Amino acid sequence: MAAQVLKRGQAVVWVPPRSAGERQFASAPVLLAMLPAAVSGQVGGAASAAGHPVTVSGSASDARCVRMSLDALPALKQVTLVFDARDVNLLRVAVPPLPAPRLQQALPNLVEDLLLQDAQSCAYALGPRESDTQQRLVAAIDRAWLEFVVGAFERRGIRVQAAWPAQLALPLVAGQAALACLHDGLALRTQPNDGIGWGAGAGADADSRAEAIVCALDAAGACAPAADAIEARRRVAVFVEDGSWQAPVLKAAARAGVDAEVRALAFPVAAPIDLLSARSGTAARRWLADVDWRAWRLPAAAAAAAVAVALVGLNLHWALLAKESERLHASIEQRYRDAFPGTQVIVDPLLQMQRQVANLRARAGQSGPEDFVPLLARFSQVLGAQAIDAMASVEFREGRLRVRFQPGFFEARTARDALVRAGQQLGLSVRFDADREPTAAVALLR
Repeated sequence: MAAQVLKRGQAVVWVPPRSAGERQFASAPVLLAMLPAAVSGQVGGAASAAGHPVTVSGSASDARCVRMSLDALPALKQVTLVFDARDVNLLRVAVPPLPAPRLQQALPNLVEDLLLQDAQSCAYALGPRESDTQQRLVAAIDRAWLEFVVGAFERRGIRVQAAWPAQLALPLVAGQAALACLHDGLALRTQPNDGIGWGAGAGADADSRAEAIVCALDAAGACAPAADAIEARRRVAVFVEDGSWQAPVLKAAARAGVDAEVRALAFPVAAPIDLLSARSGTAARRWLADVDWRAWRLPAAAAAAAVAVALVGLNLHWALLAKESERLHASIEQRYRDAFPGTQVIVDPLLQMQRQVANLRARAGQSGPEDFVPLLARFSQVLGAQAIDAMASVEFREGRLRVRFQPGFFEARTARDALVRAGQQLGLSVRFDADREPTAAVALLR
């Protein structure tokens, strides 16, 4: 951009003020895009009220200004943004000698008394240090607006090369002030590191615009004193968006006592401060900061209500299951008392019932399914014809068989899997100790 040449895929976009851009940034023609002449002739929109593109002064590429929406922009690779002067406050602050991260944290406290807006909601870009003082130029801009605009281009795959304040992007000649009239506002640059923004009123007539220009010049000290001679009048280079600004500029120049040289909108020069340096944090944090959480209030409330209903339903269902569990436990305990009325203490009625039945069976001389002989007989059915030759030893303990097989039996994984499946069919659990161990534990399936 320093050579003032726009190639295909590049553009300079003058961003509208936040008051207008927030409502209609994407769909309404509020952007003033400087495009190469070959590209601007292929897109719709215009910079002037008559509907004709305006040639940009000071551009070696014959660029044109076209007013359009963000959605109507042609395919771009990179863009330079020029933020409205009314959205950027230039401050001079005496900053302590701190590292850059610590200085960024301290800036809100340093400029708090100089801002009307909450200092914590602003982003700060550091400029050059003043040569004759210890002060440093600081540009303050609303963080949400900066992230909104830059993020809108980045989400479309357009790389934002730089972001400049409009008042510091105007070409400045020694002994002259530079004034830009666009977006129903004014950007005035009086020094290389000094400038202001001023509103001119949306749709205002020529007299109102002229009054706004006089006020801006007076506030910046660009008006010539009444006692000055004609030859000492201050010169102002005025860059206008379209021809509707010609009459207000001439009227204001006559009232303010300055010589105004009206030109087409100038190609911006590199500003001494880049607003992109004010961005902090990761891309994810910037994305979160860009989200309008107010739009999610209703969905969030609906989701919270759904979660509350689900939690209430889960608790009610758990209460019903708890009552059912208590009822079943009481029924089991009552059956145990009916079968064994002499029991004093009942801790686990099911386990105690199994032990009592096993004792009764043993007193009657009967064997249960977990006894040695029935369990070994059932496992022999699983082994089939090779039962005698396959088992080397059998150990019985606590209702389980521990079987050691002869070498050559059930060493392959397929043979072991077949034995496990055959045992499951007869209600037995067969579990080998390890892949190369010839031992297995056999028990009834629970």
